[in-house]
Parts: sequence; structure tokens; C-alpha cells
Amino acid sequence: MNPTRRVQIIKRQAVAKASLTRLQNFLETGDLKFNENKVRVDKLLSIWNNCESAQDELECLDEADYSLDIEEFENQYYEVEANFN
Repeated sequence: MNPTRRVQIIKRQAVAKASLTRLQNFLETGDLKFNENKVRVDKLLSIWNNCESAQDELECLDEADYSLDIEEFENQYYEVEANFN
């Protein structure tokens, strides 16, 4: 895989992870407002899709094993989604 392309994909994945972490931090503040929560929880699927898309591209184009990265993201994602619900 082109090293520049690899870096771009990893950055896309990092942006999704950072977005998820911001949502998790928001939940942990305890300052929960129903309307704001609705908007934020609606963003979750987009974050999931962005990270999964980057993960799929990495796995298809690179021989390295990225399973640990996605496993950590999935665990965090499910925890955040459960806390929103």
C-alpha cells in the first residue's frame, strides 16, 4: 500500500475514534440534556460507519493486522451507545 494512502486512512480512523471519545467524555460530565443527547446519539452511527470504512480499507489494502485497533473501538462504541440508551 502507498504509505501516504495508509497514513490518510489511519487519520480518518483516528478522527472517528476522537469523535467517539468526545461523546464518551460528554456522557461522563453528567450534564445530560434530552435534546442535545438525541442529536449526539444520532451522530453515533456516522462515527461507526466512518471508522468501519477506514478499517475495511486498511484490511483490504495492507497486510498488517489491525484487529486490536478495531476491537478497542468497538468496545468503546458499544459502551457509549449503551450509556446513551
